[in-house]
Amino acid sequence: MAASPWADDLQRIGALQGRLNGEVALLIGLAAAVVAFLPALWDLGQHLNTAAHEGGHALMAVLVGHRVMSVKMQMNGDGLTLHQGDYSFLVSVAGYLSPGLLGLGAAKLIAMGHIVAVLWLYLLGLAILLIVARGWFAPVWIVTAGFLLYLTVRYADLGFQVLVAYGMTWLLLISGFTMVLAHWTGAGDAQNLRAHTHLFKGFWAFLWLLGSTLTLIVGTTLLV
Repeated sequence: MAASPWADDLQRIGALQGRLNGEVALLIGLAAAVVAFLPALWDLGQHLNTAAHEGGHALMAVLVGHRVMSVKMQMNGDGLTLHQGDYSFLVSVAGYLSPGLLGLGAAKLIAMGHIVAVLWLYLLGLAILLIVARGWFAPVWIVTAGFLLYLTVRYADLGFQVLVAYGMTWLLLISGFTMVLAHWTGAGDAQNLRAHTHLFKGFWAFLWLLGSTLTLIVGTTLLV
């Protein structure tokens, strides 16, 4: 009896895949950097960063015992996560660190050879985020991105899956850094933290820059 497609998928998730050589991995990273720095391309790619950012807020809210009410995403890349419970600065801090940390975790799995598993974890994250997504754009984007990712993990050949895993991971690492620079002290999270902690906005911006720089450097060493 032939194995079912799902059995093949489970076997591939648990299996180890060969890493790309350093030169190819670096070229994918350069391509992700082009996406992150060119406004015309970033208009299409920024929502991955927004999903990770708002997902980080939502996850931290759950970890500190709050109930997440909604996650919203806008076409211009803005986002908003609402949750019940007393104010926690950890929830506010988590957003700008989340894309880089998510990319770092994925880079570690890639370095270990669990490359296909990275795509399934991205898909699982989108599915969880969809539960609390509100408005019209967030659900539409999550469903669309999730569907394309599902097609990739179910029907694309292994080589293409590896390229997608590397590309998404690079984009998270790089965009985590570039968005901190782009928003800096004008970030809504920095203003919120200033109001509640009385520490100046530049302190939080520097903290995010330090964190995103470290995740980018370490992630690069893992991928290359």
